[in-house]
Amino acid sequence: MNTTNNSLLPGGLQAPLAASFTHLETNDVFQQAWSLPKWNQDYLQITKGNFQGRLSDISLGPIQLFRETMDKAVDQRGQPWPNSMAFGIPIHIEGDGYWCGDRIEPHSAFFLKPNSELKFKTPLFSDIYVAVIDHELMCNYADTIEEVDIEHLCTVSGAERTSPQLWNALRTSFMRAFEGISNNPAAINDANAVQALREDILQTLFGGLAALDKVKPHGTGQFVHRHIVEKAREYILSRRSNPPSVLEICQELRISRRTLHYAFQKVLNINPVTFLRYLRLHGARHELLTSPPGTLMISEIAAHWGFWHLGMFSSYYKDLFGETPSATARRAISH
Repeated sequence: MNTTNNSLLPGGLQAPLAASFTHLETNDVFQQAWSLPKWNQDYLQITKGNFQGRLSDISLGPIQLFRETMDKAVDQRGQPWPNSMAFGIPIHIEGDGYWCGDRIEPHSAFFLKPNSELKFKTPLFSDIYVAVIDHELMCNYADTIEEVDIEHLCTVSGAERTSPQLWNALRTSFMRAFEGISNNPAAINDANAVQALREDILQTLFGGLAALDKVKPHGTGQFVHRHIVEKAREYILSRRSNPPSVLEICQELRISRRTLHYAFQKVLNINPVTFLRYLRLHGARHELLTSPPGTLMISEIAAHWGFWHLGMFSSYYKDLFGETPSATARRAISH
């Protein structure tokens, strides 16, 4: 499935957003190599036996997230699209593997700097997540949204150990993305859901990079917290029918995500992500209550309001309103 539209990127960049989700199982090492979108690569199988592999890919224009599983050791050479950088973690490995010369540990993260060749000797069995981000998007997001410096990250390829807690947080976040799209593939055709997923991936990556001490904060200016919150709320409520993302709010107010987060916590004791989620949940509830019976599925309403993971939408919805979306829909029909 795929969709194409134009979307504003962090930092004011304009780029086409071509979204697609694919999943396939392979029984040939060449098929595995050729099936990964946006990569030019060569695989050489170096352990004997019938090859079995799996590949799941979520492509979001300047962001790609994929999961690759192989049951044989493979000597890989390859590159993603020009001016992009990669960040990944192993889900499960058996045997020794080396990413750009560095040994991959079970709890580790690995990096590929822009415009460099990947040299990856995979373990005897490997199951990994990899996120690939356009370099310019990464730099603009780092500078304008996170207010951090990623200069060092752009010069490094290799692997290093992480804490089990950080590894598990990253694994859970990536797993949730695939679970959400697999269970609700129509979400990949909704621009709001795609935008939300793309921002979730960026925030996950920068959270991980900060925990790994791979980014350094810029010096921040002084802001009046109440003024920030009032301006943000004014902007949010002016778009109640199509709530802006955190990135769009930061762009509108010309502040970093960290500054916005701190202001909301100080003034409302709630972070801006949760505030926006509540607003979107209210929008979905209103639509569930007012849509004529049989016109829209719950999954379509969820995607329209930016919830690409149907299970998380139901959980958030029940937590806020004390009933499931389907219960709301049934009650609307009965009235």
